[in-house]
Amino acid sequence: MSLLPVMVIFGLSFPPVFFEILLALVVFFLLRRILQPTGIYDFVWHPALFNTALYCCLFYLISRLFV
Repeated sequence: MSLLPVMVIFGLSFPPVFFEILLALVVFFLLRRILQPTGIYDFVWHPALFNTALYCCLFYLISRLFV
């Protein structure tokens, strides 16, 4: 987790991890669009598990950047 303060937008408070999740989601969708035409999913046993692991790794890397 990060030491950033809670963000209040239009009266709603968001913890810092919320923005890390959103950033990881954007990076995940961009990376997935890049990986699909390359044919890497032909070598993956279970694409849904691969996508989940990819998102978890991206979220971990992004959360480490904000600490």
